[in-house]
Amino acid sequence: MKLLWQVTVHHTWNAVLLPVVYLTAQVWILCAAIAAAASAGPQNCPSVCSCSNQFSKVVCTRRGLSEVPQGIPSNTRYLNLMENNIQMIQADTFRHLHHLEVLQLGRNSIRQIEVGAFNGLASLNTLELFDNWLTVIPSGAFEYLSKLRELWLRNNPIESIPSYAFNRVPSLMRLDLGELKKLEYISEGAFEGLFNLKYLNLGMCNIKDMPNLTPLVGLEELEMSGNHFPEIRPGSFHGLSSLKKLWVMNSQVSLIERNAFDGLASLVELNLAHNNLSSLPHDLFTPLRYLVELHLHHNPWNCDCDILWLAWWLREYIPTNSTCCGRCHAPLHMRGRYLVEVDQASFQCSAPFIMDAPRDLNISEGRMAELKCRTPPMSSVKWLLPNGTVLSHASRHPRISVLNDGTLNFSHVLLSDTGVYTCMVTNVAGNSNASAYLNVSTAELNTSNYSFFTTVTVETTEISPEDTTRKYKPVPTTSTGYQPAYTTSTTVLIQTTRVPKQVPATDTNDKMQTSLDEVMKTTKIIIGCFVAVTLLAAAMLIVFYKLRKRHQQRSTVTAARTVEIIQVDEDIPAAASAAATAAPSGVSVRNNSENTREF
Repeated sequence: MKLLWQVTVHHTWNAVLLPVVYLTAQVWILCAAIAAAASAGPQNCPSVCSCSNQFSKVVCTRRGLSEVPQGIPSNTRYLNLMENNIQMIQADTFRHLHHLEVLQLGRNSIRQIEVGAFNGLASLNTLELFDNWLTVIPSGAFEYLSKLRELWLRNNPIESIPSYAFNRVPSLMRLDLGELKKLEYISEGAFEGLFNLKYLNLGMCNIKDMPNLTPLVGLEELEMSGNHFPEIRPGSFHGLSSLKKLWVMNSQVSLIERNAFDGLASLVELNLAHNNLSSLPHDLFTPLRYLVELHLHHNPWNCDCDILWLAWWLREYIPTNSTCCGRCHAPLHMRGRYLVEVDQASFQCSAPFIMDAPRDLNISEGRMAELKCRTPPMSSVKWLLPNGTVLSHASRHPRISVLNDGTLNFSHVLLSDTGVYTCMVTNVAGNSNASAYLNVSTAELNTSNYSFFTTVTVETTEISPEDTTRKYKPVPTTSTGYQPAYTTSTTVLIQTTRVPKQVPATDTNDKMQTSLDEVMKTTKIIIGCFVAVTLLAAAMLIVFYKLRKRHQQRSTVTAARTVEIIQVDEDIPAAASAAATAAPSGVSVRNNSENTREF
């Protein structure tokens, strides 16, 4: 009975307490909502603007505003102030807009943006400042914009981009700096800190040289059209391994050097239209393994042997779009033909020649070394190492690299680098090879007068004149480029090879030892001669010293005698006068005369 009473009491208390707790919670929620509304104040739209979406979108365009209007709702996410007459953005103008994501200030007359102008905009994603009168980049105003993804500064009279101009907004992913027509200087460190940037517009900025874009390791799209740089050199796009789209239209480009696009391994689209290009170096696009969209139209292409490789490449990789890459401008009989229609039957091409072949080199371990191989600019160069590795300009090696002029460069050589190195030069007509021996020794054994062999191998392909009307189909030999050969019975392959004379290891050691003995013998002779000359000079100095001392002694004795004679002559008159007083004058004079003669 007692247990039943306890259970009944427990259920009764639950039935009473639950409604009370529920009502209390509702009251607290209602009070909190009222307090929040009271603290926020009334949400009113400025009279010169239009608001929508519960005041989250505010549009104040074309209202002739000279300053940012007051009373913008605090929950605004989108604010459009374009096409007004605003000239200055003061500090803390938007401080209460903590939820603002898009701020449009384009097409105003803004000349100055104070430091702290964008304070409080912790959620800002897009900032548009294009078509204004800014002469400097307001770097100090970008502080605390930790979520900024897009910044538009195009068409402002900005004159320079200093170092670390955007380092306060490392979150940037899109940066529009197009149409900066007054731009004169871009610092080497202008883009430092923008490691998240994906898109950069530098079009129509009067740029004459490619700026340093190395810090933009994540860049995927680059717009450089409408500038004025006549050449694109190797290293212009250094570090842009993530770049996928590159536009260089209407920039007066007349020359692209070989290896200029090395490193752009991710490139998918390349636009070089509306320039002054007449030819391209052999295998220029070989490193671009993912390139599928190429625009080369509106260029004065000279359709000769140097353009033949490009025609083959286009037919292989872009077979469905023959109009993408323009027409021949010269010679006259080829004018108007598409590049993809150019074939070998129209030309008589010759294999490349090596203007400066590599030479044998003896060098000490640890030193820097170079093997030169100067070739025509429209050919491609690769090096075959002793271990069978093939290096090109695009290859990556910790110590060895191929320079743009074809030189094989060693940052420091090791003993294991000793061997034969072959420079391989290629164009559409064939190959030319030149080899040199690199001998690396320790510092003690290095002899500069020891010479090794040099091998030069030249491979050419010639076509008989009577069969020039036949068409030849190129055969690619590697996945990285074309090594054309011609499948016809009239093709003659000429190969001239001078076999190197191998030097046995024992003979090499004997010659080195003999050379060292000769050096030691010569050194001893030189030292002996030096000692003999030194002793002879010392003896001559001693003799000279003694002669001089004797001469000085004689001079002293002569001077003493002269003084004595002078003194005697001075005493003679006095003696004569005394004698004249004591004796007859005749005797006195004679005695004095005799004394004088005796003296």
